Amino acid sequence: MKVGIIGYALVGFTDEVNIRTDELVFKAAKAALDRAGLTREELDVSVITSLDAYDGITISNGLMAPGAGGYEKDATRIQGGGVGAIMSACASILSKSSRIAIVAGADATVFDDPIISNASYDAFFRRPLGMSNQAGYGLFATSLLRDRGITEKDFAALAARNYRSAAQNPNAHRKKSYSSEEILDSPMVYWPLRQLELGPVSRGGAALVLALEEKARELSRDPVWVTGIGGGSNPYYGSWSDLVDLKGLKHACRKAYSMADIKDPAAEIDAAEIHNPFAPFEIPVCEALGLCQKGQGLDFLLEDKKLINTSGGALGTNPPACGGYFRTIQALECLKKNDRAKRAVVQDSDINLGFFGETYHVLVLEKAGV
Repeated sequence: MKVGIIGYALVGFTDEVNIRTDELVFKAAKAALDRAGLTREELDVSVITSLDAYDGITISNGLMAPGAGGYEKDATRIQGGGVGAIMSACASILSKSSRIAIVAGADATVFDDPIISNASYDAFFRRPLGMSNQAGYGLFATSLLRDRGITEKDFAALAARNYRSAAQNPNAHRKKSYSSEEILDSPMVYWPLRQLELGPVSRGGAALVLALEEKARELSRDPVWVTGIGGGSNPYYGSWSDLVDLKGLKHACRKAYSMADIKDPAAEIDAAEIHNPFAPFEIPVCEALGLCQKGQGLDFLLEDKKLINTSGGALGTNPPACGGYFRTIQALECLKKNDRAKRAVVQDSDINLGFFGETYHVLVLEKAGV
């Protein structure tokens, strides 16, 4: 028994939008249902992704759930970037408590990113130090310079690679193909990371419609199957070595790959959409996903050995609440457009708020006929 994705939609993405979050959710959900050939009445469950910190309001799903078809339906709210909500919808379907589910989310509120991120840290230890998401990214990047022999020019080369892909993606927020030189000339934000090595805050909406295998085959000629999904978290007060080792992500990988019966991810996975809100984060993530050996991530990425972040990644488009949906949809489209791509992995996390206690999710997708 599998779960199939039979409809999806994106609305946006840009610096600012002129409609409310719930309206964005409605537009994305309606478009996804239309693509699946379904109406709201045929839904069994609605799962919303939102974060109070970014919405500027508590219990925001009270507004967004109806926009995603959740009125008088089973409705759930998941805090995170999106793949956690897909996990919740899959659990509902695989338990046979529902046959058709929609997951949806949007980012519309304008906020001060460093202040919101700093407020997410504990009030006694890290918040007074001025910790924020970007400060954490800088510390992580410093570890790569110190421990791996990677250079700032390598960071810029990775960012340029993402921007070349984003320039070809009509759904991307940033669509300019910046060169390594332009990236190195951009202002320093948190050493050693420059402005163009950090993802933007993207605003827009996204939704996906999922169905039980039998229903998916009935409603779609070419569903993409969710064959594996897993989650894992790093301890909030864990050691720095635990943090940079991405133990939470590795745990999520083990769960997802076991479910998908993947024994050798480097050989069996053809494409990946990675959440890389800062350029060099792709390196340890590719290694944790098992796409290459530890210490080989930089060469693996720069030599384009697989279809990694063909969307442009989070440097091109980085919505904090619905980014996991965006990456999942980009992985779907990569599978549909590339004959050599049979199986893809999506990596999602909530590190837009910052490191320490972050949660990771991994999703394995396969197209029909694999």
